[in-house]
Amino acid sequence: MKYSIEFIGYEFHIQTKGLTKGETEAAEWDIGDLWELEDLHLAGEGDFEKCSLGYDEQLSVSVSDESGNQILELSYADLRHFSEVENLNDKDWDKTLCVDPEYTDDYENTIFLEKGFKGSAFYFTLESDTPPSKEDFLLSSLCIETPQGDYDLVGNLIFKGKILEEDELESGSHNGSWMYLFKSDGSQTEIS
Repeated sequence: MKYSIEFIGYEFHIQTKGLTKGETEAAEWDIGDLWELEDLHLAGEGDFEKCSLGYDEQLSVSVSDESGNQILELSYADLRHFSEVENLNDKDWDKTLCVDPEYTDDYENTIFLEKGFKGSAFYFTLESDTPPSKEDFLLSSLCIETPQGDYDLVGNLIFKGKILEEDELESGSHNGSWMYLFKSDGSQTEIS
């Protein structure tokens, strides 16, 4: 039988790109507009881009059958990390990305854009011979390390030991956008 899953929470849309010293100076001094900088550096040109839900108490999972009847609803407290399951704890599903130029050679300087959306939903479809239960769902994590602290996000939604591929993302209401330049000397600039 086919089931529909709605995975809801606070969405982080994160984009990053490494900049040279010259690009950083131009971005910092010549252009003070977040949207111009996004068009110039990140529109299809970033090193990293990810839309993901925050790994926090706002998460919920709703499962419906083919007739649209909700058969399961889970809150953040119901969702476990895959490492808590003995036969899955050796998987390499958690990911960490460091964009702090002080601590990684991958970025000389970093332009970092965060867009936040309340009430976003990722949709999935799955087939199962038995109705899904709370124990069938697990999470992996994605940690993005920045000079301002770590972003703890959901890496994947996992069902019966398999990573689900999203069908669709419906972003919720826009909560704000923030852009920063993180520099290798440890300084940072907020662009607004």
